[in-house]
Amino acid sequence: MTIPTLRAYASRRWHGFRSPWAVLLVLMLPLAVARAEAPTAPAETVVPAITDAAGNPLPNSIASLERVTLGGVQQWIQIRGADVNNPVLLVLHGGPGFAMTAWTELYQRPELERNFVVVNWDQRGAGKSYSPDLAAADMTVAKVVGDTLELTELLRDRFGQDKIFLTGHSWGSALGFLAVMQRPELYHAYIASAEAVSWNRRQQMSYDWVLEQARSAGDSDIVAALEALDPFDPTNPAHVAVKDGLLDRYRGGDIYTQGLWDEYLAYAFEGRSPYYTAAEVDTYMAGMELSDKTLGTEIATSDYDLFRDFPTSPIPIHFLVGRHDHSTPGELAEEYYRFLQAPAKSFTWFENSGHTLMFDEPDRWAEELIRIANETLAL
Repeated sequence: MTIPTLRAYASRRWHGFRSPWAVLLVLMLPLAVARAEAPTAPAETVVPAITDAAGNPLPNSIASLERVTLGGVQQWIQIRGADVNNPVLLVLHGGPGFAMTAWTELYQRPELERNFVVVNWDQRGAGKSYSPDLAAADMTVAKVVGDTLELTELLRDRFGQDKIFLTGHSWGSALGFLAVMQRPELYHAYIASAEAVSWNRRQQMSYDWVLEQARSAGDSDIVAALEALDPFDPTNPAHVAVKDGLLDRYRGGDIYTQGLWDEYLAYAFEGRSPYYTAAEVDTYMAGMELSDKTLGTEIATSDYDLFRDFPTSPIPIHFLVGRHDHSTPGELAEEYYRFLQAPAKSFTWFENSGHTLMFDEPDRWAEELIRIANETLAL
């Protein structure tokens, strides 16, 4: 079965979820079919070193994959940096459950690792941190926020730094704001990518955009399906599922670069990621399902609203936004950026990106993170 065939299967089998869910269903569930066509993932993870031009490991570098205990739950972090004395950057993945450690070789640029000690974390229940022993009671927003703060403290102590940099994507962006609300003094600055800002307004704007695109394209069946939801209810999972399932049809979803998802799929199918064993690839989808049923449900009913809950920040806040992201519309993030009071702030459009901008424009993502760090430390 080819990757396009598997993708078509996923769209039928997993209708209603946003594109990462459909694509990752392709990636994880039909794995036996994929393995018949390609080598399996390595039995053990082998972490690539950070090297000089001659291929020798840099003497003050770090490249590790480690298990840590956060909130009483064993979880995994990946640490990469050319110099352990550089500022620490903690990356919060989205989803919930969309751990990105498997793909860091594809999107995490060497420039980023030369300027930071970059820490990618598979959050509790996600990716390498999935365990069938986790119960619904273990999977709450409050506990993941607690994990974030505990991991921040661990990194501060380990690398001897009073503060670190924090960046989050999508759900991870919301998680970052929730952590900053509790302990802003732990962070130099916070960088939010694909920020939802207000759950209800975000969903309504996304629905309005999809409906407008369908009408402009003359897709009468889709228009009828969307109009049947009127009035659209952003708290109704069935309404959101219909809308989300159509975003990529009009290139307003996760990946704007055509064909890029297939490259990422092939990378995972062929077992090229050094950070995941075959067994961990097998359980990736189980982690996404667990995260969605628990954290995803809680988020959707939480009335998350930064206009109300975080009008002023004591630390610098920066926004990185895909121009073609209509899942978390950039216009709403820009409105909040103008509203927010902070000692320093910036808003940057990524003109060739959708929701997952670090995949669409990895060089630009690295450049902006480095710029923000340099400007912050110069204050």
